[in-house]
Amino acid sequence: MEAISVYIEPIKIAVLVFPFLALAISAIFFIIQYRRYGRFVVSRALILYSFIFYLLCAYFLVILPLPSIEEVAKLTGPSMELTLGASVQNFLKETVLDIHRPQTYLAAMKQSVFLEPVFNVLLTLPFGIYLRYYFKKSFKQTVLLTFCLSLFFELTQLTGLYFIYPRSYRLFDVNDLLHNTLGGILGYFITPIFTFLLPTREEIDGRSYAKGTEVTYIRRGVAWGIDWLFIGFLTTLITIVLRLFTNDYTITLDNNLIVYFVQIFLYFICLPYLTNGQTLGKKIVRIRVIGDDTTRLSFKALFQRYGLLYMIYFALSRISLALVPGIQSDDYFQIVVSVLLSLMIFAIQAMFVINISWAIIRKNRRLFYEKISHTHIISTIKKRSA
Repeated sequence: MEAISVYIEPIKIAVLVFPFLALAISAIFFIIQYRRYGRFVVSRALILYSFIFYLLCAYFLVILPLPSIEEVAKLTGPSMELTLGASVQNFLKETVLDIHRPQTYLAAMKQSVFLEPVFNVLLTLPFGIYLRYYFKKSFKQTVLLTFCLSLFFELTQLTGLYFIYPRSYRLFDVNDLLHNTLGGILGYFITPIFTFLLPTREEIDGRSYAKGTEVTYIRRGVAWGIDWLFIGFLTTLITIVLRLFTNDYTITLDNNLIVYFVQIFLYFICLPYLTNGQTLGKKIVRIRVIGDDTTRLSFKALFQRYGLLYMIYFALSRISLALVPGIQSDDYFQIVVSVLLSLMIFAIQAMFVINISWAIIRKNRRLFYEKISHTHIISTIKKRSA
């Protein structure tokens, strides 16, 4: 039982660490899935996350428990076992197994000379399953990749956790390479037993591509967010450069209406005209703006589309901020004018929100500024083989 506890402890640590690791990599997978398929399917997410969880557990099984550097420095034993078949010799030498006495079977299975080879086989068995089921690797590829994974684990041990320790604190064993590779091979052959109830990779891809042809508001929202993050980054960079060259650290480009109009004109009108309907955000999520007649997007259509959206409707928010001092003024006439203008702006923006909400409810993904400019958004996802 002591030998088993050594393997259970790393799994407990993996359970604690994995949610944070998954959170860190979720954004990367989100972009990758959107780039290739246009949609992040839950079944694919579960498979990929479980694969990461498995690799994390396997890695912890290899490196944990960690001894102190002082302990390792005092070790004098061998750091490598290069005799192929040594595990079999050790088993025959130390096992209590007697084939003619069934009562010795359970006792033999509890010995480390039996448990270690078995655990090394089981360690990479899921790896073989994943390679065949999801990654569609051939038998030869599975053997090679499993061997490489095992070699990575053994080199991690041989180098003392990448030279953090003065020497290896676990034995580099060529027999482990054999056992791990056998585990991957076994996983490859038993894959149908574990995956017959799961959707095939082709079914997952087909579902992803089918949904990827739809341009949802979430997808458009992701593109919009990326675009404005990029604009914000460029604006901040330009601000820093201007301050350095002028030594005037009061310079700011935020809430400057002229700068805002220049941003809209260059990024949302000129850039899509040159790229035939794509900004950075749209390029990442693989969508583009096209004209209703499917001909090349005209500058006029882009100016109507984004001029109406950003230079009028979105600019009204900035104008309403400028009216705040007027509302707080002591001049009665100025207060009335500022309030009336604010109410007018609120009504126009409310109509915009209603238009979007109504389009979502009716599943009509075309908005008012698209109708006026005779443009719409399409997906650039094209189905390809896995």
